[in-house]
Amino acid sequence: MRLLALIFIFLAPQALSAEPNAVIEATGEDLAYLDVQLRPKGGKELLRFQFRGTEGLVSEAITLPEDGADYEITAFDAAGRATHSGKGSIRPLLAGDRPRQLPLPTTDQEKDKGGGLVVSVSRERMVLEAFASDAPDNFIVDLQVLDPSGNPLKLDPGDIKWGLTDPTHFEILDLKERFQAQLRAKDTFPKPFKWCDVPTKVVACLPNSSCKAIRFCPDPWVTISGGATHTCALTRSGAALCWGSNDQGELGSPTTTSCTPGSKCSDRPQRVVCPAGAPCRFTHIAAGVTLTVAIDTNGDAWWWGRGLPVHNKVTATLAGSPVGFTSGAAGYGHGCAISSGRSEVWCWGTNAFGESGLPKSNTEVPHTAPARVLAPMKFRKVVAGGEHTCGISSGGTDIVCWGRDDENQTEGQNSTPFPTATGPFFFQHFGGLTPILDVAASPNSTCVTLGNNNGVRCWGAHIWRNVVPFGSPDQLAAGFDHVCAISAQQARCVGANAWGELGIGTQMLQSAPVAVNSPPAQLDKISAGDSHTCGITPGGDAYCWGKNLSGQLGNGTNGFGLFVPTLVPGQ
Repeated sequence: MRLLALIFIFLAPQALSAEPNAVIEATGEDLAYLDVQLRPKGGKELLRFQFRGTEGLVSEAITLPEDGADYEITAFDAAGRATHSGKGSIRPLLAGDRPRQLPLPTTDQEKDKGGGLVVSVSRERMVLEAFASDAPDNFIVDLQVLDPSGNPLKLDPGDIKWGLTDPTHFEILDLKERFQAQLRAKDTFPKPFKWCDVPTKVVACLPNSSCKAIRFCPDPWVTISGGATHTCALTRSGAALCWGSNDQGELGSPTTTSCTPGSKCSDRPQRVVCPAGAPCRFTHIAAGVTLTVAIDTNGDAWWWGRGLPVHNKVTATLAGSPVGFTSGAAGYGHGCAISSGRSEVWCWGTNAFGESGLPKSNTEVPHTAPARVLAPMKFRKVVAGGEHTCGISSGGTDIVCWGRDDENQTEGQNSTPFPTATGPFFFQHFGGLTPILDVAASPNSTCVTLGNNNGVRCWGAHIWRNVVPFGSPDQLAAGFDHVCAISAQQARCVGANAWGELGIGTQMLQSAPVAVNSPPAQLDKISAGDSHTCGITPGGDAYCWGKNLSGQLGNGTNGFGLFVPTLVPGQ
């Protein structure tokens, strides 16, 4: 389920200050957005909203007038055609009320297609997730019930009723004391075993008859990011999960377990708590050293960690307008994100070495007023080492770095400083207009992939690594003392291997790239933490290997390290 941003077309000032008290939701095959007009009872002002959705779902918070309102709602498809429209009156919602069903008949232009649309108005927001359980071919369905502002509601798990649309092939077990149910296939399930071949829906209902269904099909991993001692990943549906060290709150959710004496951690993927008011879905995530940065489906940037048990929304403005973001990076104590549309980099957090893009005299940049990095270029990708930052230009011909330079990880060789002879920005040069395909940074080094068969180049601590045999790989990852890359879905690594971070079955250092053990046979994505490495297969499975003292491999264990790729429990 995607819960997307509320876009105000016009709203009276007093309505803007009111807390949301209802959730409006509609599902339709061609539904793109709803135009909602409300006129409070006894009032003259018109409140108008536009709710946008994806994949045929619109779900958003709204403030209903205390005395009720007359409404007119029109549904539009992706081409901007009005497909359904209805009007009427709606009373205020009280605690325990059933959801109000507002029917929208088809418009005159669409009447030949038939079929109406129902808009539901309720007092709560229901979010269903599915993930693998410990038992083979069993999955857990998890329910969150939130108020319109995104805060958890107090409910008794025993009040939740679970159901299935296909009891012939599946059965569901209510896990009584939790907001969860276990789904498993019966012996009648067709073989070979493929969950998506026999689709079903799991349904959860509240005492007020408000129900939510999730079409059950595993939710594969699509991106993964290795931090220093923790890992985060996203599923296809946009769910964010993290595992490993949680001493700084970098997992985005509380933990009660310990991997080493006195440390907090989770040795299995743990879902990030939905930030209040956020859509609970993300398009990008980056794990750093003490914090994590993520971009949600609204284009808002968030960070959590640095010892704070809260989720922080980055609030950037330019010329009086809010700035949205597309991707981000996380370092030791700073985060950065690329703005949508303008492709500029904005940073916040620690700045003792200039890693957030401001002079070093500004030791901390607040996330409520992030710094717009004034390097003279637009950006396609940004990465952060421990305390330095690098970005590729939107044209792919320039790479610029700024921040800590104690091991030459920022300035490197053959660089040109800007705007003065001492920087703070350093542009690297590789002979004319050689395209730069990818960049990766660790706390002590930076590496890039060059096009036209010019291979991989590193500066900083990794300058001594023999990365030339990588050729021009599709993806690049840099750990504290190792480098990995993917070419044609084959992963290879080079460098230190004391923790098994090369994934070759031994702890032997490698002076030239060597192939990662199989399985997995192929990898589409790769990322490196300080001393561990993770990747995602074309089918959406995640594997990790290397150091595991903090549970950063996510396979349910913690200890010295694992020398071969190990499967992370899937979704």
